[in-house]
Amino acid sequence: MPDIFISYAHEDQERVRPIVQELEKRWSVFWDKKIPPGKTWEDSIGKALEESPCVLVVWSHSSVKSDWVKEEADVARKRDTFVPLFLDKVEPPMGFRRIHAADLSDWKNNNAHQGFQLLVGAIESKISPATLPVTDSRQVSKPDTVSLEGAGHTSPQRKSALQPVGNVSWVQKKQILIVVAVVMLVILGVVWSMKQPQSKVEPKPAPIAEVVKGNPEAEAPRKAEAARLRAEQDAATRREAEAAKVRQDAEDRRKVEDARLLAAKDASARRAAEVAKAKQEAEARLKAEKDLARREAKAKEKLDADARREAKAVKLIADKEAARREAAVVKARQEAEPKKTLKIGDEYGGGKIFSLDATGQHGLIAAKADLPGGDIYTWEAAKKACRELVNNGYSDWHLPTKEELNKLYLNRSAVGGFSDGYYWSSTEVSADYAWAQYFYNGNQYYINKSVGWCVRAVRAF
Repeated sequence: MPDIFISYAHEDQERVRPIVQELEKRWSVFWDKKIPPGKTWEDSIGKALEESPCVLVVWSHSSVKSDWVKEEADVARKRDTFVPLFLDKVEPPMGFRRIHAADLSDWKNNNAHQGFQLLVGAIESKISPATLPVTDSRQVSKPDTVSLEGAGHTSPQRKSALQPVGNVSWVQKKQILIVVAVVMLVILGVVWSMKQPQSKVEPKPAPIAEVVKGNPEAEAPRKAEAARLRAEQDAATRREAEAAKVRQDAEDRRKVEDARLLAAKDASARRAAEVAKAKQEAEARLKAEKDLARREAKAKEKLDADARREAKAVKLIADKEAARREAAVVKARQEAEPKKTLKIGDEYGGGKIFSLDATGQHGLIAAKADLPGGDIYTWEAAKKACRELVNNGYSDWHLPTKEELNKLYLNRSAVGGFSDGYYWSSTEVSADYAWAQYFYNGNQYYINKSVGWCVRAVRAF
């Protein structure tokens, strides 16, 4: 049983290899997806996925689109063996985005790299959970965790809000001291106010008229004094009226100035609004002009693309017609020649024969090489590429059926040029799956049509 099962996209094999080499210094790693002869998927890959205590899922631009990686990640998450890492800065598929992953997008085979150290810790927690240190045997409240699905990183434990009975916290002591200080200040204020002397009420002097009433000799001075007081009172009244007038004039001038400033402010605001409106209109015109120019450029680009597609279609039709004519000439020449006995492996009809009927004059021909690019063709792309293939003057190539592909596998040594990978057939299983054959051991599987595999075109004769 391997310690670690690595789930990755086939396109990332060389990028994953350095990580595997580092991990193999500590643990046993299953990452070669080739199925040994005589074994099924369940016997090898499926068994390793189910038995490994740690499933390392590598997220990359290719793996986030791989149904196999998604299925393996889902199995690992259900078994609590899931440990993710980022090979590229991508967003994981739905259902895995809330799970933190180690970031190795900038890893350069450096063991001190923070993301690599975090990954090693996460793997250790999955493989050897019983050896992790126990820091406290007392029962504590559940901590707030930020999980890396096994990395073991947690935020500090929150202290319980409950205090043991009989103890007083520092906050409670501080509140008691504040209350005592306030009560003392109130008492001191009351004592101080009681010690202040009471203000004495001065007796109001009697009016002058009451003092001199009944004294004729004091009448004249009293009248003179009263006249003087009235004159002073009149003068004070006039001064107060003048001061009131001065204040009123000043208030009027202030109001006039305020009105002028308000009018100036309103005028400035109107000018600013007009400027802003003019700027907004200019920006709107500029945006409209840019949008128009962009639409015109896009329309021109579409016209150019349509013209290129049309020219390509015309050329393709012409090439097919030329190939048809050439094939007709070759066929006529072959029919004119005396028939010869054919055998599997003979070069004939633009390729090599891999299947013959009882007459030895009809059968199936395979192209001499795979379509360019290797295992990059989805099922739909494979069918389209075979239909459009023109090889040695022949244009009637097609993607082999499940049965034709098996015949091709059985006679692969006579044809040559095959890899040990998967090859598509044209036989469908459902709307999403089609049959493919693994040329490493000859097993046939139904696989999601969006996966990229190799293609070998065939034709009948």
